[in-house]
Amino acid sequence: MLVANARMYSPAAGAAKAWRDFFAWLAKAADVALDFVEHAPPAPLAELWMRRDLGACFMCGWPLAKRVAKVRPLAAPVMSDPHAQGRAIYWTDFVVRFNSDFGKLEDCFGRRIAYTIKTSHSGYNAPRHHLLRFLDGGRRQLFREVIGPAVTPRGAALAVLEGRADVAPLDAYAHALLRRYDPNIALGLRVIDRSAFAPMPALVASAGLDSRLLTRLTDALIGAAVDHEARSLLARLELKSFAPANSASYDETLAFEREAIEKAYPEIA
Repeated sequence: MLVANARMYSPAAGAAKAWRDFFAWLAKAADVALDFVEHAPPAPLAELWMRRDLGACFMCGWPLAKRVAKVRPLAAPVMSDPHAQGRAIYWTDFVVRFNSDFGKLEDCFGRRIAYTIKTSHSGYNAPRHHLLRFLDGGRRQLFREVIGPAVTPRGAALAVLEGRADVAPLDAYAHALLRRYDPNIALGLRVIDRSAFAPMPALVASAGLDSRLLTRLTDALIGAAVDHEARSLLARLELKSFAPANSASYDETLAFEREAIEKAYPEIA
């Protein structure tokens, strides 16, 4: 029995249920026994990625590029959001309270920004890279206070809604799932900027598993878009399909990190 987990993209109970149902379909379609396991925050996701019985689990592209665990990407989801252009990409939304006076990201400078964890691409690496454009004249501190770790996208959203932060980076796919499954949170937020695109986090499996089993999982994921039952499950997950994924494509996240280091902005400040 292998394990499956979608904690990264379960910002609300409805999303978690949709993923549980999707993994049940995947197990049947790939003829692979999958057991949906809980790994609730604040348990580190890295502990999950290290498991040798990992059958299908989301992994952030930045630690994947750093090869922090011996995993093999299976496939990456393609969001239904038109901004994704039908590609397996995502971005970070910078969000503020809906009724705030902030019109653009620069209006938040000198205030408070939240982040999820420092090893997250969407919650730290991508927003840090986006902020580089504002470092003019030797300026290296844009915010009065940096709030975190909020741990999850939901936590970052709540930091803004509860007034502990003025702006926060929010994974665009997690944001889409919040709109669908927790509108009370999503309707309180407003997007004022977006980061650059990056490869969408993939579902990964332990690299040591039988290659034929891994191929069956990948084939089932890629074929989900043309399966009648799976299409309805994808719709519940705000997805169009799954696309092929490979480890090398995530090296792009390392370039985000490298540019921040070169420009003497190693931490959001």
